Amino acid sequence: MEQFELDALPSADRMPLLDEIARQASVSFRAHPLDPAKPVRFSHGSRFFHEVNVTQTQFGNWLGRRTAAQARDGSQPRLVLGAPAAAMTFEQHSRQVSTHGGGLVPIWSISPWRVAVDRPAGFRAVSLPLEALGLPYVLLRDLVGRDLGTSPLGSFVAQHLANLARLPDLAPEEEASLAGPTIDLVRAMLTAAAGDEFRGREPLARTLGARIMAFLQVHATDPELSAESVAAHFGISRRYLFALMSGRGIAMHEWVREERLRRAAALLVDPANGRVSIAAVAQRSGFVDHSSFSRAFRRRFGCTPSEWPRLDDAERARLLKAVEHGLHDRHSKLHAV
Repeated sequence: MEQFELDALPSADRMPLLDEIARQASVSFRAHPLDPAKPVRFSHGSRFFHEVNVTQTQFGNWLGRRTAAQARDGSQPRLVLGAPAAAMTFEQHSRQVSTHGGGLVPIWSISPWRVAVDRPAGFRAVSLPLEALGLPYVLLRDLVGRDLGTSPLGSFVAQHLANLARLPDLAPEEEASLAGPTIDLVRAMLTAAAGDEFRGREPLARTLGARIMAFLQVHATDPELSAESVAAHFGISRRYLFALMSGRGIAMHEWVREERLRRAAALLVDPANGRVSIAAVAQRSGFVDHSSFSRAFRRRFGCTPSEWPRLDDAERARLLKAVEHGLHDRHSKLHAV
């Protein structure tokens, strides 16, 4: 994610720049301190998956408001789905909802809104075009400004947003491929919250492959990652997980090993890791021990981890490209589930 830290700026510049950033957001708004006598806390990360914008923010003593003029600015109408981790107040359409963590509150850009947080809190959000959702205006109007955290499918959307926010760097086409499943999930949650749970369940199955891939990307370096932990996270059986992946010609353990090797290869040539041992690189990449890492690395790249940084740049690029091509091929197949 592209990060912005307010505390890194001189005090006099903080609020003017924060307000300017707010006005340039995918859904523009104005930013102010909730209490002018106290400092504002603000740390923000933003990432785009094609037309879907995912943000992760830590802030306190903060007030954001979309004005009536901004709501009429003619920009592409968008829905913002906010997931606060602590106490936060949302106001839109004369509705006010105060969440205490675990909520999911949709607000849209076509009418004014106000969001306030007093004490430091985490906030994750996704913004997407209303047109992409393809839902009736009346349905959305009845849902905006309400807490849908306990609605059917709410937990699935929250899990998916958490995974998106924590994803490592991906190829542009891989990032873009996550936009459709994310829109499908948000649409399914909104539809189910409006009372049509049967209609909302179908996209849940259709997006399972994409959600599994996002989860694997986030947890690839976790040494405890296993078929059992993945199946438990998605509420499916281990047998169904294997059937789902093998039906697309994917062996989960092979994908995980290749992804770990790709990340290890990058760590080994990163100047910032000049003093990091091979054993530490193995651990950071998810391998349980140095010896198993070295064997897997030699089989894949034809050299030891210590020899890798001394290879010609073109040769390293050629070997890595083969790994990345295989990963992308498997990625695409699972997204097609």
